[in-house]
Amino acid sequence: MIILYIIGYLLAWPAQFIFFKKRIYYEDKHDTSRFVKGGAMVISNHRSLKDFMCLIFVFPFHRLLCLMSEMIFSHGFMVSSLTKIMGGIKIDRRNYDFGFINKSVDLLEKNKLLAVYPEGKVNTGNGLLPFHPTYVLIALRSNKPIIPVYTDGTYKLFKRTRMVIGKKIYLRQYCTNLNPSKEEIDRLNNIVRNKILELSKICKEEKNKDMHPHGIRLRYWFRDLGRLLAFIMNVWFRVKVINKGKKKKNLKIKGGAVVISNHTSFADPLLCLNAYHRRRIYIVTAEILFDGHPQRSKLLKSLGCIRVDRNINDVKAYQEILDVLKAGHIVVIFGPGHIDREDKDEFKNGSVLLAYKANVPIYPIYIKKRQKASERFKLICGERYDINLNGKKPTEETLSEISAKLKDKVIKLRDEYVK
Repeated sequence: MIILYIIGYLLAWPAQFIFFKKRIYYEDKHDTSRFVKGGAMVISNHRSLKDFMCLIFVFPFHRLLCLMSEMIFSHGFMVSSLTKIMGGIKIDRRNYDFGFINKSVDLLEKNKLLAVYPEGKVNTGNGLLPFHPTYVLIALRSNKPIIPVYTDGTYKLFKRTRMVIGKKIYLRQYCTNLNPSKEEIDRLNNIVRNKILELSKICKEEKNKDMHPHGIRLRYWFRDLGRLLAFIMNVWFRVKVINKGKKKKNLKIKGGAVVISNHTSFADPLLCLNAYHRRRIYIVTAEILFDGHPQRSKLLKSLGCIRVDRNINDVKAYQEILDVLKAGHIVVIFGPGHIDREDKDEFKNGSVLLAYKANVPIYPIYIKKRQKASERFKLICGERYDINLNGKKPTEETLSEISAKLKDKVIKLRDEYVK
């Protein structure tokens, strides 16, 4: 059986790069890597029937066994035999046969690698299903570590499967009783489940970084071409960038940031693209420019515009902006939310809340519209502003105060540098 497993493993090795296209992240690679030494339990969420097949290739040079439902073994001789060759261990849940516990402990003591899906079935919804805690007894009695793993379950052609491997968990550190009470078992079960929930957040953050990468990417060629054209258009705009403080300091922004500005004309986004041409920036754009214009909408999205519906509490757009900021990118938000040529309207609170949630600084800028074609546009960059609430949660009043302070900084830039 082992010989058949090795042959199948070697034959399937090239194909798995095409069908799974794994991208693996680590909570701490020094603590837990893919090259496991000794016995261990791999505890994972369950998004697809392909999870185990993918997991086989995550931990190379170590045969992976797996606890499986009796239903899989009931689909005929061929399926049953193939499942056993792959490393399936039958669990007879119908007859409440717990003999697999002692068998699993024996395998772990022989330094085998055992995979368990505590959800008990494929979960196609959001979040995690309740965990069946039987694995807790196996981990305690074998005194082997648990390796928590989260997978997003994306097994499609030309799509990446993203997985996060967490730090090892030794349940004996939390409980030394080999026959724990129900309350103790539930507590240990929650420790492991909460860890996998943490890994799901890491997976989402890393995915956002992959979706909004830095540097040159072929998939963003159209957008980068737009950045280049915007820079060339400076021949017409002739933007004069003025920096408060050290020269060019406020243009060379590292990491995520919110750039908040006044809004004087439809040319403002292009002026920002000119000023921050070194970075692939995102610009919050009103729904009116998207709706009813499919081609324009596609063009704006390609250039990095994020649609926000001002008529509703647009949670989807809010989350998209938050993801972009956490991925380390710059988001330009026009404070009034619409064109305000006389700088009379107050700034909205959304930019402050986003910066606070993403833990990024805010850079105020003022855009001076030219009155004649012979004049130059002016873009004045203010100094960095960090939100510090001393551990307190933001209230509507606090957000309004900070928004008013940011508007004052923008107006001060106008008064200091615009004649």
